[in-house]
Amino acid sequence: MATKWLMDSPGFNDPAAWIDDYLPCSRERAIFPEKYEALLPLPAKVDVGGFVLPKDGAIFLQMESTITLEGNDNKRDCDKGKAVLKQPTVRKWFDPKTWRSSKDVVANAAIPDMERVPCNNESVVIRANGPLALDLENIAYLRMGQMSFAGSLLSRDYLRQLLYNDLGQFLFRNQAGVNVEYYHHDVCGCHKDFNNFGEPICHNIIESCERPHCLVPVMPYGSCCAICGAVIKFQVEFCEDRRYNWLQTILREAIKDQDLQGDLDYYVNYVNSQNYGNYLQAVIVDRDGYSERSVKFLAKLNETIDWVSRLKLDRKHIFGIEYSGRPYNPNVTFGSILLIFLCLIFVSVVALVIFAHYNPDNQYLHYVPRWVYDPNRWRSLFQRRDAVFARFDNTRASVITTADVGGSGGGRSVAKGFTRSYGDDDDGDAESGDVRSKRAFDNPLFDEKPSTSTSKGKSDGLAMEVATSSSGSSIKEVPQLLMESVDMSDTNIETHDDDHEDEQELTEIKLDTSSDEEDTKEQETKE
Repeated sequence: MATKWLMDSPGFNDPAAWIDDYLPCSRERAIFPEKYEALLPLPAKVDVGGFVLPKDGAIFLQMESTITLEGNDNKRDCDKGKAVLKQPTVRKWFDPKTWRSSKDVVANAAIPDMERVPCNNESVVIRANGPLALDLENIAYLRMGQMSFAGSLLSRDYLRQLLYNDLGQFLFRNQAGVNVEYYHHDVCGCHKDFNNFGEPICHNIIESCERPHCLVPVMPYGSCCAICGAVIKFQVEFCEDRRYNWLQTILREAIKDQDLQGDLDYYVNYVNSQNYGNYLQAVIVDRDGYSERSVKFLAKLNETIDWVSRLKLDRKHIFGIEYSGRPYNPNVTFGSILLIFLCLIFVSVVALVIFAHYNPDNQYLHYVPRWVYDPNRWRSLFQRRDAVFARFDNTRASVITTADVGGSGGGRSVAKGFTRSYGDDDDGDAESGDVRSKRAFDNPLFDEKPSTSTSKGKSDGLAMEVATSSSGSSIKEVPQLLMESVDMSDTNIETHDDDHEDEQELTEIKLDTSSDEEDTKEQETKE
C-alpha cells in the first residue's frame, strides 16, 4: 500500500511563517491575524512574551507541551517588541502540488496526474508542523486507505465527526456533504471509476500544463495534460496482479537490453471505468526532454514480442499503441526565426569585412560586390554630400545680357540687361540668399565690361591700350583681355544659292606685349 504525505508548511519556529521573517523572542508578543482560519500546531516548547489571539482560529497543542511567558531566554536581542504571523496557506485535496510521494515516484515523469493525489487505497499522512487548512472542493467521496494525523491514526467514524465539529471547521473547508470511505482491499486502479475524478482533479492542473514539445502528443488514461512519449493499452476483464507484474518485467528487461536505464521513465497501472471497462496501461516517456527515444523503444519492442501470448490475453480483447510525433518547440515563433536569420547575416558581413581588411587581394572577393565588405561605400548612406555648382556671376557684379538682333532690315534691337546677384531670393532658387552668398566667389575676369561691335564686316579682336604721359614717356601695361560680344542675327542670315552656308562673326583675339611696342619705338628713334 502506497503513502501520500501532505506538503509541510512553515511552522511556528520557522522565520518563513512570520512577517519580515522575524521570530518573537522570549519577551516579545506573538500576534495572530484578526482572522486565522486554520489549525496551527504549536511546538512542544514555546517561549514568548505573550499572545494576541485571533477572533477566529484554532491552536493544536501536543500531549506534553510547555508554554513560557515573559521568560528569561536571552539567546538574541528583542528589538521590535512584537512579531506578526502570516496568513495560512489553504491547500486543495485534489491538487497534486498538495501531496508528495516517495523519491522514486516524484522523479518518475510517466506517472499520470490523477495518481499524484491520494488513491482509494493509499494511506494519508498529515504531520503537525505548520498551519493546516485543506479545501475539499468538488469532493463527494473522501476515499483513502487510512489517515494519520499528528502521529495518530484516525478511524473512519472519528474522521466523519471531525469534518463537522468546531476543530474541523478550521482544518477542512467546503466539507458539507462529503462522505468518508476507507478502502482496505485492492482497488482496480488508483481511483474507482476514474472518470468521476477527472474534472475535480484536472480543474486544479489544466492551467499549469506545459505545452508538449512534439507534433502529436498523447493523452494517457488518468492524465490531465497531453504528453510526449508512447502509450500501450490492453483491455482486460479482471485486474490481476500477475499480468501487472508480467508487463513490468517485460519493460524493465527491454530497457536494460537496450541500455536506456538513464534515458526513459515508465509506469504501469490499471485504469477502471464504468463506461469503458478495465485497462492495463503502460506509459513510457523520455527522462530529459523529448527526443523520440521512448517512441523508438516501444516500436522496436512491439516488433519483437507477441503481447497476447506473453500477457495471456484473450484474442477478442483489443489493445492499442499510441506514439508521439516528431520533436517540436512551441516557443519558436516567426519573429525568433527572423531574428536568428538577421543575426547570421550580421555576423557573416562582419566576418567578411575583417577578412577583406587583412586580405584585400584574395581571389574570392571578386565574386562579392564591393559595397558589401567596403565600409567606405557605406559612408554615403550616412554622410550628406552638398551639390557643387559652377558659378558664372560674381557676388557683387552684374550680368549684362544683350538681346538678339531682330528685324528684316538688319536692324538691331535695343540691348536690355538685368542684374542678378547671390543675395536675391526668388522662387527659382532652392537655397536662400545667405547660403548662396557664403558659397559664392569673385571671378577677376568679370571686372571688365563687355563692348559690343556695330558693324558686321569689321574684324573683332583684342587691342592693347597704351597711355602716355605729358612728358612723352611710355608706360608699360600688363596685357589685358578685351572680349567683344558677337551679334547673331536669326532673321538676316545671308545665304548663297549653291551651298546655303551660314555666315557669322568670329572673334579674333590679339595678344600684344609691351616688348613689341618698345621695339617699334627704338626703330623710329634710329630713323
